[in-house]
Amino acid sequence: MSPDDESPLCDEDSETGVLPDADSVELLASRRRRTLLGLLIDAERTDHSLESLATAIAQTERESGLGAIPSHRVAVSLYHVHLPKLDAAGVLDYDRETNRVRYCGDERIEAWLAAIDES
Repeated sequence: MSPDDESPLCDEDSETGVLPDADSVELLASRRRRTLLGLLIDAERTDHSLESLATAIAQTERESGLGAIPSHRVAVSLYHVHLPKLDAAGVLDYDRETNRVRYCGDERIEAWLAAIDES
C-alpha cells in the first residue's frame, strides 16, 4: 500500500467509490468475496490482516454449513484470487508485502450486498 500503488478510492480525501452495476455483480458472484466484503463493511476498524480475515471467513463458512475448510486454504484463495480482484476494482487496498487489507468502500457494492442479504 505504498503511495504509488494506492487506489484512488482509498485516498482519504476522496468520496466512497461507486462501481458500475456489471462490475459490482461480477465481484459479488463469489460467495467468499461476499463474505469477505460483509466482514469488512461490518468491522469497526479499517485495517485487517490476511490471517484474521481468513480465520473469520473459515468460521463463517463452517457456521453456514459449507464445510470445515481450514483457514490456511481460505488464506490461499484470498491471496491469489479474491483480494487482488477486489484491489484491482478499487474496493479495497491490499498490500501483498505485509498482507494487510483496508476496505475503501463502495456504495453500490454495499447496496447490492444489503439486497442479497434481504433475499
